[in-house]
Amino acid sequence: MLFGKKELNFDIPRVMGIINITPDSFSDGGKFFSKEKSKIILSKVIQEIELMEKCGVSFIDIGAESTRPGYIPISEEEELDRIIPVLEIIKDFNTVFSIDSSKPKVLKEAIKNGVGLINDVNSLKDNESKEEVKNSKLPICIMHKKENSSKLDICEEISLYFEKQIESLINFGIESEKIILDPGFGYGKSAKENIKILSSFDYSKFSNKSIVGISRKGFLKKLTSNNDLDDVSISAAIISAMNGASIIRVHNVSETMKKMGEIFG
Repeated sequence: MLFGKKELNFDIPRVMGIINITPDSFSDGGKFFSKEKSKIILSKVIQEIELMEKCGVSFIDIGAESTRPGYIPISEEEELDRIIPVLEIIKDFNTVFSIDSSKPKVLKEAIKNGVGLINDVNSLKDNESKEEVKNSKLPICIMHKKENSSKLDICEEISLYFEKQIESLINFGIESEKIILDPGFGYGKSAKENIKILSSFDYSKFSNKSIVGISRKGFLKKLTSNNDLDDVSISAAIISAMNGASIIRVHNVSETMKKMGEIFG
């Protein structure tokens, strides 16, 4: 599958590292962001990218606005101020970079600087973002959010959502094979629903590739007595990959790569 100028096969599940250039993300907020100066610490970002590449990661997802529960939205201009310094250096690396954003101007700037994947938790709600993605011909990841009560089984609800979104985006002019699916662990779902998705959702029922962002999610605490969520996050990632997920989005790249390598080769 082509991600910008880089082609990847999916004979084995791929790993996506996370870089949040934010002061308030739920797990790593502030790691690359100076609250005193209100700007990113670019040297730390570069060091993290180098470490992830050394581990053999296939994707690095960069985002400048938190989407944790209770997050405070930021303006398009503030998001651009945070993200542009990172976008300007991605050409120096071999990894496929993904932009985690919903704002059309941010997407446009990211596309201009060579990202290979658009990761929009809001599933391209506005037409301007849709136009940017369609014209770029880049893959787009759409995500399910549980926003209303439903009597449907959660796995059935997600499947129906994917079917409708795929049809809608195809009708808009985005190629079916460019659409990547994310079930949206967390995002309005109960712990029971998240566990049901983890244990039962069959990603292979869709011809589209899929991304699972389960790393360090709060519901995982119910599956372990250990306060360190990395071990259970890695186990959950492996279960998702066994259920057909194509890409695993993680915070702890080195340990995930090691365990995934032991199982999938």
